[in-house]
Parts: sequence; C-alpha cells; structure tokens
Amino acid sequence: MIEKYTTYSVEDFVGDERFIEWVKSPDTQNNLFWKRVTAAYPDRGPVMEQARQIVEQLSEASAMPFPKEDPAEIWDNIDAKLFMTKLDSGRKSGYRRLWLAAASVFLLLGLGWSAYYSLLPAKKTGYQQLVQNVETPLKEVVNKGQKTLVVTLSDGSRVFLAKGSKLSYAGDFTQKTRDVYLSGAAFFDVAKDPEKPFIVYANELVTKVLGTSFTIKAFDEDSQVTVAVKTGRVSVFANRYVADIDPETKGIILIPNQQVDFQRKNETLSRSLVEQPKVVIAKKELEKFAFNNAPVTEIFEAMENAYGVDFLFDPEVLSSCHLTTSLSEETLFERLDVICEAIGATYKVVDAQIVITGRKCN
Repeated sequence: MIEKYTTYSVEDFVGDERFIEWVKSPDTQNNLFWKRVTAAYPDRGPVMEQARQIVEQLSEASAMPFPKEDPAEIWDNIDAKLFMTKLDSGRKSGYRRLWLAAASVFLLLGLGWSAYYSLLPAKKTGYQQLVQNVETPLKEVVNKGQKTLVVTLSDGSRVFLAKGSKLSYAGDFTQKTRDVYLSGAAFFDVAKDPEKPFIVYANELVTKVLGTSFTIKAFDEDSQVTVAVKTGRVSVFANRYVADIDPETKGIILIPNQQVDFQRKNETLSRSLVEQPKVVIAKKELEKFAFNNAPVTEIFEAMENAYGVDFLFDPEVLSSCHLTTSLSEETLFERLDVICEAIGATYKVVDAQIVITGRKCN
C-alpha cells in the first residue's frame, strides 16, 4: 500500500488525493498512515514537508479570483512542463485535475504573470499559426515570381511583397483595426486612418501604425524579425498577451531612419539606425545647408534636422571647432567620417542615436 511512495517527488505528493486530504483535514487515521510512510522511507520526509507547504498554499490560492487568460494554453503548458512528465494517465482523476489546476493558479499568482511567462521556453509563432487563429475569412497573396509584387488593399494601402513572401488580410477592413499577416519581407505604404490602426503581425512581432511607410522582414525560418521605418512613426512590440498588461507599453516607438531587431528566441527588442539613413527633408531644403567657418555644433544640429537623427555631444567642448562644408551627396555616415576626422572626434551609434566624443579645438 505504501510502497508506491518510495519514489514520489514533490509534484507527485501535491497531486496525490490522500496526501491532499491529510494536509487539508488531518485526523488520527491519516496521521498514523503518513507516519508509517515517513518511518518506512525517511528520505521522503523532506519531500513530503515541501509538498505539504505547497498544498497549504494551494488551498489559499484556489479561493482567489482567477485572472482572465487563455486557460487551455495555461493548463497545457503547466501540465507539460511541470507535472505531466511525472504522472501517468491512470492517476489523473477529476479530483487530481482540479488540484493540478489549482497548482497552476498558485504558480501564476505566486510568481506573477511576467515571471510565469519568463519561465516558459520561447515558443515561435509562425505565419500559419497566426492566420489559423483568425476567425474572419482572409485573402492570401503569395509572391511566387522573381519580382516584387504590389498588393493594393481595400483602404488604399499598398504592400510591396518580396519574392517568396506571403500576405493574408481581410477583403474589407470592417473591424476596429486593419490587421494583416506577413511571412517574408515587404514594404508597406499605409493609407492614413487615425480611427483605425493598421497592424501587421509578423511571427512574434506586432507593428502598429496609423499611416506611414516601413519595411518588415520576417521569414518563418529566420531567427529575428526586423522593422525599419521610412516615414512616420510605428509602435513595435512582442505578440504576447499577459493579463492586465498592455504589450504595447513594453515595445518601442520607431521614427524615420530607425529600425528594430526582434530576437525570436529570447524575445528581445533592440533599436538601431538603418544601414543607410535617408534625408527626411525636401532636397531643396538640403541645398540650403552650406556652412562657411561655422561652429561644428551648428553643423551637427543641421544634420539632426536633415536625417531626423538625434546627435549627442558636449556643446561646450565642441563649440570652439569650426568648419566649412555642406550637406550634399555624401551619406550620413560618410559626412560624419569627414567631419570627425577634421576635428579629431569619434562617433558611435547607441540606441539609434549618434554619440560624438571629441576635444576642444585650438
């Protein structure tokens, strides 16, 4: 009768009906039985004590209100990762399932939702999983050719779909948001509609805009997703819902010439400048940026305006440096190389900002 407890783990005791009954409602008969178990298998004593504490805490947690979340996914993950490797189907009575559910509640409430999700291994969410979860009918376009395919949506937005890429979307955007699903790479030129955000789901990353242009690269087999903004602003965040937490608040706002790389394995976002930042003002305006023996601080401020990029530097240190130059055909980084060499300074890109370090000029 008691032989089965010789190999019991904490999880096994927590799921054992007789053990639960003893912890919750101890009586003389149960006390004698579990004394026999500990006497026969002394090494189970510490394990039983740990299980007893958990069951007592479960008793309190099971009475607490349960947060709104996808219960099926929670139970599946917790059963698979914490309990199912120890249990066989013959022992899973309804009473036991109830306590496994309570154990899940305890883990979620005790660790907190964010901590709970951090314990789970990152689960890749590809294009097929995303579109299968959509209830409304979707149209799918697959670019099987060698050239970019232009897809015009019902709201006037255009998607320039790269070869080997797929796009799914509703024929008419009748919902509160304009949702599209991408596998591969595409450039989006989104029609403005402040009342109906345009949202792109690309693997585990969500990109939300009102009207702008940007590029997304999100092939299912790639380890990362990249979003680069050409015009406007976009909000980028992980496609993971946690109760009472808006995932967008954990994301990043991108402006022109910025991009974000999302590492799918550890679900981290990192912001940087695009490889070749483009001028964000009219070309005629750029022609006005000609400087004759001007303070280099003034030149850097002009470059900030021209490219929409923040320059960080010490104005007191660099105010004594003067240059004669113009902002013409060179790229941003080519121009920076020339200026920094001329004044004996260096620069590096940190979080999509250009940090310049130099010394006073003679």
